[in-house]
Amino acid sequence: MRIIVQLCVVTLIFSLMFSLLSVPVLQAQSEADHLLKAATQGNLENLGQLLDSGVDVNVQNSAGWTALMKASLEGRGNIVQELLARGADVNIKERAGWTALMQAAQFGHLDIVKILAARGARLDDQSVNGSTGLMFAALNGHGQVVNFLLGQNAKVNLQDRLGRSALMLAASEGHAAIVKQLLAKGAKADLTNKSGKTALDVATAEGHDQVVSLLDE
Repeated sequence: MRIIVQLCVVTLIFSLMFSLLSVPVLQAQSEADHLLKAATQGNLENLGQLLDSGVDVNVQNSAGWTALMKASLEGRGNIVQELLARGADVNIKERAGWTALMQAAQFGHLDIVKILAARGARLDDQSVNGSTGLMFAALNGHGQVVNFLLGQNAKVNLQDRLGRSALMLAASEGHAAIVKQLLAKGAKADLTNKSGKTALDVATAEGHDQVVSLLDE
């Protein structure tokens, strides 16, 4: 009986310790969720109140997202400015390796891409699968973002884990104007992906005749 009681006491102690250790983690996640919600919705008042109450501007949720990433994805310029003024880190990555600049570039938010670049965002950072902001912009047809990043000397010939370059991605979607921009900035048309295909091969397979003409010159 004494042994059973001792075991129960030990179990109770460990349970209490675990509960106490879990409280800060749960609190941090709750703070992250509230801050990210305010950033996503563009609620500057709530965002300011949370930060004034001591919530860390760089707090991350369970997926590694920060408020700056959410605001950048949603195109919330005023929120981005406020977060940066409060010390937000422009180069934090979430679990898949995405940065705030990648989020903004993917959705063509040129104003935010410019703000982040001016605040030291690394243009050539790559996600877990090797993608860059330039690749996301090229893939999604955001020519102004592509032009800006090229003007800031973003590396044009980086390749992702599948061997795809910004040129290949633009060619695969038939974005002729972007293909032309990339070629003018030194994009290599002879690079091959992991399947041994060039940008010309990809464009041909997808039936993008205008892109094929550009690449076949």
